[in-house]
Amino acid sequence: MILTHKKMLLIDGDEGIRKSLSLFFGSRHCRLDTVENGAQALKAVSTEPYDVILCEELLPDMNGLIFFKIVNDRCCDAIKILISWYGNNTAFADIHGKGIDFLLTKPFSGDDVEAAVIKLVKARSIRNGSDCT
Repeated sequence: MILTHKKMLLIDGDEGIRKSLSLFFGSRHCRLDTVENGAQALKAVSTEPYDVILCEELLPDMNGLIFFKIVNDRCCDAIKILISWYGNNTAFADIHGKGIDFLLTKPFSGDDVEAAVIKLVKARSIRNGSDCT
């Protein structure tokens, strides 16, 4: 599977989402580290390089857009996905040009997240000229 060698980080204040996605990706033998706030995420990205970072827009201690702005240079190669609530005013046009690759809206399923990440990994692989299978 394309994601088994990718290191992913999920930053979300909702414990249920962190647990369910951990179980979902764990059952697929994929590594998904989870943290609940921006401070923990900043520590995580300072000690480990991640291939994919999924960050909730409204974290308990900071805005996800600010988090990505802070880490953009450090994690320039990572695929960055902003998680927002359906109906929120954030649109892809708002995040385009800010180093964020995709806007994922809640509610979502593990399958939705997996499909988005796979699509982005494949697109990045094609752009970089490497085979991702």
